[in-house]
Amino acid sequence: MSMLWRNWVAFVAILAIVLSVLGVLSHLQYNAILARLIQERLAVIAETSAAPFRSVIGLGLPISTVRNAREILGRAKEIDPAVSDIRVFHQTGIVVHATSDDKGPAIARDILLLQSLSPGDRWDAETDSDLLAGLTLRNSTGDPIGGILVSAANLDFQSKSQAMAEHIALVAGVIFIAFSALALLVLRLRLSGAIRGLGQLDRLSEAFSDDRHGQSNAGETVPATANYGFMSGEIVRLEAQLNAAFQRFRLARQELSCLSGQALPSDPVSDEVAPRVRTVTASVPETSLARVFARNLTPWAAAIILGSALTLGLFVQDEVTRSFEPELAARTMVIGTVANENVQRAVSAGVPLTDLVGAEHYFSDLLQHFPEVSYFGIATGRIIFESGTRQKTLFGPERSRKDVPTFPITDDGEQIGYIIIDTNAEFFALQFRDMLLDFGVVVLVVMLLAFQIMTVVMSRSMTAPFMRLQHLAALQAASDFSKVITARGASAIDRLSRKLSDHATQLHRAFHKAASQLRADREVARLERLEGQFKLRRWLPDRLQFSYLNDVRLPLFLFAAADELPLAFFPLFTKAADNPLTWLDPLVVISLPIAGYLIAIVLGSPLARPLSERLGHRKLLLLAVAPTVLAHIGLYLSTSVIEIVLFRTIAGFGYAIATLTCQDYVLDAVPRQDRSRSLGLFTAAMFSGIFAGTALGGVLADRLGQNSVFAISAGLVLISGFLTFRLLPARAARDSAGPPAPGATLPPIWRPLGSLRFAALVFGIAIPANILLQAFISFLVALELNRLGASAADTGRILMTYFIAIVFVGPLAPHLFHRRLSPFHVGFIGALLSAISLTVVVAWPAAWSMLIAVAGAGVAHGMVRDPQVTAAMDIAERELAHLGPTAVLGSLRTLERLGSIVGLVSIALLASYAGYVTAIAAIAALVFVGAVAFAVTLFTHALSSRSRQTAGLPQADRD
Repeated sequence: MSMLWRNWVAFVAILAIVLSVLGVLSHLQYNAILARLIQERLAVIAETSAAPFRSVIGLGLPISTVRNAREILGRAKEIDPAVSDIRVFHQTGIVVHATSDDKGPAIARDILLLQSLSPGDRWDAETDSDLLAGLTLRNSTGDPIGGILVSAANLDFQSKSQAMAEHIALVAGVIFIAFSALALLVLRLRLSGAIRGLGQLDRLSEAFSDDRHGQSNAGETVPATANYGFMSGEIVRLEAQLNAAFQRFRLARQELSCLSGQALPSDPVSDEVAPRVRTVTASVPETSLARVFARNLTPWAAAIILGSALTLGLFVQDEVTRSFEPELAARTMVIGTVANENVQRAVSAGVPLTDLVGAEHYFSDLLQHFPEVSYFGIATGRIIFESGTRQKTLFGPERSRKDVPTFPITDDGEQIGYIIIDTNAEFFALQFRDMLLDFGVVVLVVMLLAFQIMTVVMSRSMTAPFMRLQHLAALQAASDFSKVITARGASAIDRLSRKLSDHATQLHRAFHKAASQLRADREVARLERLEGQFKLRRWLPDRLQFSYLNDVRLPLFLFAAADELPLAFFPLFTKAADNPLTWLDPLVVISLPIAGYLIAIVLGSPLARPLSERLGHRKLLLLAVAPTVLAHIGLYLSTSVIEIVLFRTIAGFGYAIATLTCQDYVLDAVPRQDRSRSLGLFTAAMFSGIFAGTALGGVLADRLGQNSVFAISAGLVLISGFLTFRLLPARAARDSAGPPAPGATLPPIWRPLGSLRFAALVFGIAIPANILLQAFISFLVALELNRLGASAADTGRILMTYFIAIVFVGPLAPHLFHRRLSPFHVGFIGALLSAISLTVVVAWPAAWSMLIAVAGAGVAHGMVRDPQVTAAMDIAERELAHLGPTAVLGSLRTLERLGSIVGLVSIALLASYAGYVTAIAAIAALVFVGAVAFAVTLFTHALSSRSRQTAGLPQADRD
């Protein structure tokens, strides 16, 4: 498959994923809004039914004493023909009144639990057959004593939902075809030069297919001005390397032929496996080709994906707006009918229309409860009562239009006035605000997923094979024939790779044959010279397998997304479960799954690197998949707090092993000079997944239910495991590492603390940063925003800024600070920034200040996270070289998480006694003091080192 079609297939696949995900989530969002609108309409009926029962409750009588309750409920049911049943129940769930003859069974337990967890008197639910709206009835002291539950069959809801799904699918298909054609056109234009470059590789493959023919063209190279697009420089460099490699091969073959007295065969060698063949892992530094390739294609891919998403989004907005108009008209009719009945009841009792007491207050309450209405008024030719803001051009002569509903007020059969109701023109905008925000978040999430997929596809299909060929050609151009690579494809790159590998195999076999035949010392010396010159040996050459950063990007993204899908609702999920630990404070119980998760990470962190060195990265990642899938399935089935704590702890262990193994893979796979940049890309991939999971989890939970999200998480983990099996080499551990030293698998975590710089890094930067993450981001943000009146959706969006800041700052920071600041300086600056961000909330507690604090903490974490690991590796390779990186990284990971557990518990206790703002201030102070102590320690260490160096110089040099 040519480069054009290979890239187009990748684009089409990404486009299909994007439109599918957006289409499904748009449909889910539509269902959620439609269900909420219908349930709010039912809430009007519940509110209307509640007045007589509240009057009885005010007299101190039980709700069962309302004798005409069935007639009251029957009149309320007639207001809206969609209502199927209205039931009044005690707090125990026993139904005492209903519109049907058969009161039916008691209210389901989960409905009662939902009522108890609702912060207000109104709540709603959904079953397989009905949409429900409930209202809690309370006594004079505010304690709940029962409720009213209004049911409506969801047949109309299901038919509208199915129609919307068909419309979205049809339009998404049309958009897919149109943008697929556009992608083909764009790729044809952008890749025209690169396609010519691959054509040159085909010619090179033909030219070098015959060694004798290759010799005749050995001096020919591609002109430096050849127009091969962004591949021009790479093609020129590769041909020069191939020419040099073939010249070295011919020289080695000639000398071996002279030595053995017979010519070497020039036919390709079959791929046989000798007993002494080794497979070694090689890491190839990122070349300019990979960067230029991404720079030329990524913006166009983003434009195509974003264009298709926006096109689908505009259609969804228009279609949803039109589909909701009948529902808004029905809601307005219900509200007008209810208001009309209440006013009509007063007039029928003999109260003059102009003497209605409390009419304006009554209408104000209606406006507060029903935001779709902007104005209520009573008119008798002139306005006598009104509340709210009138909409222009909707009164006067236009009131006579047939399509405008009227609510007349009569007395003795004659109309004496009418009720005016204006709908709120901004109501749909308010309804769509959350939907559009969620849609924008989903677009961003899908863009991140598309980028990860495109990066991996391009790496596997194009840049990685080209880089492998360049690597092997460079080795042979330098007279190193000790390595071969496996290339099974039919492209020119694969053919050239096989040709170079055949050359190395031929030379090794000839060398083995010559070594077995020679006897003279002079010939043996000559053979040894050839052995050193061309890196030959008596057996077949080593087989190279390559490791790249991109091998773990997509599996890590999906694994992190699966772990964070429940983040938006997990505290509520724990709160709603059965709690056998009644002797513990409820807030402490809610924090137990987080504590168990952190403890599992503490236990798993020291094991990651030793196990990866013993088993290999791929095998260890596959082993981590099994308990993680089991944990998510267990959470799906959990009903009690103890089960949730257990399975969340198992999930934490799997997550720790998986993410740290991926990080170790990056550390082992990339050259040392590229370590900081590669860790930044690693952080971006992981936190892209965390952001994606956080963003999508709430949306999925709203429509599919909280338990279903855990099933989706298990599926994502399985997909991550499959990609790990396909993308990672079978043995990705460094071959030079060898077996771990006895007793070094679990070194004492305190041994590296003998280094002053390491101790300062752990207690000054690492532990405070983790306390900020667990105690502030995962605990206090949601509690403080809830106290400030923010909704769960608003809380989720604010938390997303933390992760998205890390996604962008993580890979950008190494570019900004490379060769300007050391990792130690970057860690200090990031810690100060996070402390300053938190002080904004302490000074001005509000939603906007929380946004600033969360975003600032995300920027600081993005700066600190990777330099922290780089600094630890620097210490491990210098003053703690006797312990090695395994012990140092294990100590860092274990101590920072132990500190975060202690910090989380301490901050939780402080918050319970002194309040959330004081607890946030304590975190800011801790981070600031740690940063200052870290800086002082580094400064003292630098002065001490300089003094020791000066003391070792002669007097003249010291002067």
